Amino acid sequence: ATAAQHAAPPFRAATEAAQLRRAGRPAAMSGVRFSQETQDGRRFDRIVFAFTGDSAAGYHVAYTDKPVRQCGSGQPVSVAGSAHLVVRLEPAQAHDEGGNPTPANRALTVRLPVVKDMKLTCDFEGQVEWVLGLAGKYPFRVTELTGPPRLAIDVAHPE
Repeated sequence: ATAAQHAAPPFRAATEAAQLRRAGRPAAMSGVRFSQETQDGRRFDRIVFAFTGDSAAGYHVAYTDKPVRQCGSGQPVSVAGSAHLVVRLEPAQAHDEGGNPTPANRALTVRLPVVKDMKLTCDFEGQVEWVLGLAGKYPFRVTELTGPPRLAIDVAHPE
């Protein structure tokens, strides 16, 4: 095998919704982290949702033009940025069996080149939803990672 065969796939991203349905017990979130990355000369911001157990949650990731609201109460949520990317994880939960939040911090000021802010807007009945506040509507991709199970959302920097 050559080095090229072991290289990561080229960075491909789009602005259309990405989705993967998954059934079963809710995947329990264990944390969220973020970073700035480069692949094939392409720079991007990466948000990683980590899970306990043996698999990540299903997902639906899409831009929204609608006002951001808390699930249940419908109260408006202020999220920085001129574009909002909604990350819905299902089946998932962002709390432990005692109802304690996991991760504890549910509002993060990110301050990356594209991703500026992120807030958890829903953790109810097997659905977890985060809204990412972005500097603009840029292409993104979703990648499932293993060992431990994680879901990475990469948002491209403007070229």
